[in-house]
Amino acid sequence: MTQKFWLREETKPNEFRRALSASSCQKLLAAGHQVVVEDWKDSIIDLEEYKKVGCEIKPAGSWVEAAADWIIVGLKALPKDIPAFKHRHIFFAHVYKEQDGWQDWLSKFAQGGGRILDLEYMLDTNKRRVCAFGYWAGYVGAALGAFFTYADKEGHKNLKEHKYFKDKTELLNFVRQVVNEKHGQAMIIGAKGRSGHGAYACLKELKWNITAWDKEETSVGGPFVEILKHDLFVNCVLATQKMPPFLNHDILKNKDFTLKMISDVSCDPDSQMNMVPLYDAATTLEEPLYQVKDVESPLFITAIDNLPSLLPKESSCDFSDQLEKYLIDYNENEGPLKVSLDYFNKAMSKIS
Repeated sequence: MTQKFWLREETKPNEFRRALSASSCQKLLAAGHQVVVEDWKDSIIDLEEYKKVGCEIKPAGSWVEAAADWIIVGLKALPKDIPAFKHRHIFFAHVYKEQDGWQDWLSKFAQGGGRILDLEYMLDTNKRRVCAFGYWAGYVGAALGAFFTYADKEGHKNLKEHKYFKDKTELLNFVRQVVNEKHGQAMIIGAKGRSGHGAYACLKELKWNITAWDKEETSVGGPFVEILKHDLFVNCVLATQKMPPFLNHDILKNKDFTLKMISDVSCDPDSQMNMVPLYDAATTLEEPLYQVKDVESPLFITAIDNLPSLLPKESSCDFSDQLEKYLIDYNENEGPLKVSLDYFNKAMSKIS
């Protein structure tokens, strides 16, 4: 069955990625689907690439006027000023863990009759996400962690000069300007996952010494004093159920620790499943650092929730390659799309 896909603009600051590349759109068109692409000025993928493959072009933000049978495809948050949503939306909604404002967002879908097909909950039979930016999130998160481990307190001013990096080589060269020949000690938890693999690859290229932990090492439950013996801790575990955190304020009290920097790639500060409950709000490209309070030695956290946007071209193409097949053979009645829709219906049953 053919579908109508509308690739919308992103409205989140410092976002340049697109959920679908021109190559994926071409495959959708070849499969008989309709594809509209919005003319978004910050897109890392040039509009001409979409035009060349035959996509219809519409103004940015015009999806709100589209007929209800269009499937709206994006990545990050929808505009807050829209009172109701009538479409099916494919994006990262961040509402199913009862994050701040989750009921308000779902109420807008109840009011408009729309549905969410949350990319985070498109899961296979092993309950593993089929589409993820994880590798590049881990890669960028580790790079920024290494950078801020050795940058002075004004180091973030250098970062603000970069809306994004054109490729990973440019990012690594940026980090090396500060790190130089320093090869710090880093611990990665979640090292066997997508983001863990990305973090490990980055720190390996920077020639850091790495302690890689995953489920086996953390099965006893945190917090873990071993983390404190490293210069950098990279958290790559996005918890799906509440469990003891990896670090907390108690373990940091009166400790003569080595740890200088935490890069929380998972970045889940407003959830009860935050594995690094030392902060309560994500950091940003403009203000990338949070200093942990009430500790003897200076300790900072970076927790930017759209890390792959700093490598937008590589991460967009990688993600689109993962997503395209589920749109080409679109079926809400089976597979990952059904799983995601089931999560939506379950969440909707919780709102009054």
